[in-house]
Amino acid sequence: MYIFTCSVSLSDGKIATCDGIAYEGKLWLVLKWIRYPSKPVVIPERIIRFDSCPHQKTEGGDLDYQNIQLPMPKSALRGEVPQGIEYIDRPQNLEVPIHLLPR
Repeated sequence: MYIFTCSVSLSDGKIATCDGIAYEGKLWLVLKWIRYPSKPVVIPERIIRFDSCPHQKTEGGDLDYQNIQLPMPKSALRGEVPQGIEYIDRPQNLEVPIHLLPR
């Protein structure tokens, strides 16, 4: 699995940076990773779909996708996803080896 880096333009004008993944043929933001204490893997706590929103794929540099335009407030990054935004809490069968995480 490839994990990429995204910049998201929020509705309050702020820019947030987070990880992203491809899952079930769609592109998703990963807001937080949860680590298993007994295995060297992580799972996303929540993923938010962004490929249906305006965004730019970049080549080279620190970001893989930028200017992702999601109609959501900064509070969505803390877990309060508004209506109309597609998301999945703790997606099934999506364990990622820790060594694949960027950083």
